[in-house]
Amino acid sequence: MKKSDKYFEADDKELGYFSNLLPKDQQWFSPKEIGAIIGRSDQYVRNTFYSGKIFGHLSNGGVRKGDEKKTYLRVHRNAIALYLAQSANYSTDDIVETVVQIIGRLSDYNIMRVSNAIKDILNGVQPKIWHRQQR
Repeated sequence: MKKSDKYFEADDKELGYFSNLLPKDQQWFSPKEIGAIIGRSDQYVRNTFYSGKIFGHLSNGGVRKGDEKKTYLRVHRNAIALYLAQSANYSTDDIVETVVQIIGRLSDYNIMRVSNAIKDILNGVQPKIWHRQQR
């Protein structure tokens, strides 16, 4: 962890499902990148930041004092995950319940396929995905 990330030491597991929606190799995001993730404009992200609904940092980049002309907004991945969790109208329990209901309607064969895919995921293996044969 970089020194600049010390204020965002929350484990991704604490932020649950929502942190998994973000690119794993990126810690800081611009308004444009956040907008692409949440399906909104970069201006919406800036407005959300200025209204205190999403937490981030403003900086003037590497310019001398007095020469600042442009302010840069950056938001840490955990702040984005927190915003997503707070603004969601569903919980991860809702997602699990829905998935279980869907799986419950499958044939025994397809339940076995889903079970095998889940085992692969838990073992860190990319699950095999079956595609319908094109006619």
